[in-house]
Amino acid sequence: MFWEQARPLKKLPLGIRLGLTAFLLVAGIGYLLGFTNIYLTYSPNDQKPGLSVADVRLAFYGSREGTKVEKAIQGGMRQYVASDADFEKIRQWIREGGKESGFANVQPVFAASCNGCHSKASQVGGVVTEDYAGLSLVLAQDTGMSISRLVQISHTHVLAALPLIFLLCFVFSFSRFPQALKAVVIVLSLLAIPADIGSWWLARLSAGMAPLVILGGVSLGLAFAALVLLSLYDIWVRKAD
Repeated sequence: MFWEQARPLKKLPLGIRLGLTAFLLVAGIGYLLGFTNIYLTYSPNDQKPGLSVADVRLAFYGSREGTKVEKAIQGGMRQYVASDADFEKIRQWIREGGKESGFANVQPVFAASCNGCHSKASQVGGVVTEDYAGLSLVLAQDTGMSISRLVQISHTHVLAALPLIFLLCFVFSFSRFPQALKAVVIVLSLLAIPADIGSWWLARLSAGMAPLVILGGVSLGLAFAALVLLSLYDIWVRKAD
């Protein structure tokens, strides 16, 4: 194996260099797809174009002055409400207190727009809109992402990001850059994972911490970019000693 030979990346056989290049490119594409998913998930929160601090704050801390269901229909779920009239009907009912006595008037809207995913059988996101009992759970104050959901995505993120970052660091460690530079890039790349995840928890605790989520995501993106691009440079561009 190439790591047993301790040869510079540039001097590895062509087949191995092509394999490493494919791995690096797929890893980079994977990160871009992950960022695109984050953008599409959170950018609708404030009903304005682009991903902003306000979108992040609404996702993790919540609006606090409104309900969870109101945030949903004004954000990412707005596209599933059939018409503006239906949207206004739900919003008016919520503004009037979301009382059970008025649920019959909006139940057909929920049935047409929401129950496909939020039925008792499906319960996507743990939300049920088929009856008032299920819907009442999201008529409470919007306090942002739940602790259970935050634990879930933190766990998934660590299990997905850590092995990939480790493999990228492993390949980069065979490059011919100075040892001090390699140590800095590798350590900061690994620390970018807890920095990214930690920013989510801080943003959940305080609205003022929302910008840290963007900084955490940027730090992880820079880690991916550095590991992939510097390794590719060493494999194909840098002259062999």
